[in-house]
Amino acid sequence: MYSNGPNIAFHSKSPTETPTFSTLIKDKTVIIGAATTIGSTLCAQVIARSGFDWALIDMEHAPTSPREATNLTQAIVAASAGSCIAIIRTPSHGVEWIKWALDSGAGGVIIPMVTSATECEEIIQRAIYPPIGQRSFGPFLAPYASTDPTSDVVDYMKRTKELAIMPMIESVEGVRNAEAILMVTGVTGCFIGPYDLRQSLGLAGGDGEEPQYIEALETVLRIGKRLGLHIGTVAASEAAAKHKAEMGFTFLLSGQDANFLAAGAKASWQQVRQGVRAAKI
Repeated sequence: MYSNGPNIAFHSKSPTETPTFSTLIKDKTVIIGAATTIGSTLCAQVIARSGFDWALIDMEHAPTSPREATNLTQAIVAASAGSCIAIIRTPSHGVEWIKWALDSGAGGVIIPMVTSATECEEIIQRAIYPPIGQRSFGPFLAPYASTDPTSDVVDYMKRTKELAIMPMIESVEGVRNAEAILMVTGVTGCFIGPYDLRQSLGLAGGDGEEPQYIEALETVLRIGKRLGLHIGTVAASEAAAKHKAEMGFTFLLSGQDANFLAAGAKASWQQVRQGVRAAKI
């Protein structure tokens, strides 16, 4: 009824092995990503070709459909020749969102608002195939997110152990239960959502040096280091990236396509306006 995806090689040259999220971190210590929220494959391709190690396809705070997420995933992999890893942030813990995200061929998922080990165990059940989990079989689009033109479903199934499954810890309760969450079998690491965490702590903004905030970050980082897991967060400036890398974060999210577009447009307008003002007319 279904085919196993592409299985005819059109190139005689052997394909380069595509790195995984974990192998990139192992090679580089800290990897840098950007989010795509507009839903444009062109914007996703620009991000993929700009040097970023990973791209966050946001379905939580952007109206990205499963079909768009699949198109964006495959555009990112193709545009970067596999050097930029596509990670999808789902809208919720729902089995449908996790299933659609992973069946796209994405290198992993980030799941928002995880507060307990029980929630994390349910996520793992939905994200990983038996015998560890209960993920439903049907990754028929996943091979098309590979740089190997001979890739098929059989090949994809061999690589599913390398998928990054990462809950978001972004509340006081999540930090309190961080050890139990991160000890769940199948978890690759976690992403700390600074805005929601700070709101949970009664703080404003997306970053700061308040003792209770730094303590929360360090608590999760200590647990992650002890368990050998990857811990990520937002770092939108040079100073923030330096600080977060020195703290021990291993993957960082720098910004999003809409902000990049706005900043670039404004900078271009300012340069041209300055030239017009300087013209002797």
